[in-house]
Amino acid sequence: MLPVMKEKLVETIGALQQDSVAAFELLYKSYEARLFAFSYKLVQDKEEAAEVVQEVFIKLWEKRHFLDPEQNFDGYLFQIARNLVYNKARRRVYEFAFNKYLAEQEVYATATEDAMAFEEISRLLEEVYNTLPPVRKKVFMMSRIEGLSNSEIAAQLNTSSSNIENHINKAIKAIKEKFKTYEIIYVLLLLHAAQYATSASCQI
Repeated sequence: MLPVMKEKLVETIGALQQDSVAAFELLYKSYEARLFAFSYKLVQDKEEAAEVVQEVFIKLWEKRHFLDPEQNFDGYLFQIARNLVYNKARRRVYEFAFNKYLAEQEVYATATEDAMAFEEISRLLEEVYNTLPPVRKKVFMMSRIEGLSNSEIAAQLNTSSSNIENHINKAIKAIKEKFKTYEIIYVLLLLHAAQYATSASCQI
């Protein structure tokens, strides 16, 4: 279905703010295919891409009363999709690194104990990640989740490699500080999880 024209889009968003199911369905039909193509390009998995699209529209419905009809609606939806993909990628990286740690250390525990430990590690990592300044957060994500080199990140952000290295070092320092009471192997694995994620088919 063709994208909704600007005038019609403003009207449709206004109706959505008034809880119009018809407006929601119109937006879904207008954006579903493009959001799927965008998500699939990032995750390379049809089922996961479809899941991302569904979550985008769930969030859209949940936040319908706070929408600005004059905002860049396309950018808004695609940013939600991008954030969802990156969040899923981070979790896959955490899971892979944690399982790698258990295997290499020959740690034997119950499934419940493993799950509790993993959730705690993931929670702490997310806490640190969410406190990073926006640019540092983006740099760290591009480095550790997307697996880009410092020079590649510098080129995309139009800055120097040394500046990128500085951001990464400060992000790592923040994570190490958060994990100072944990075994360092956890941190090292999680910080370098991107290299493991490649072999685990974590594609971004």
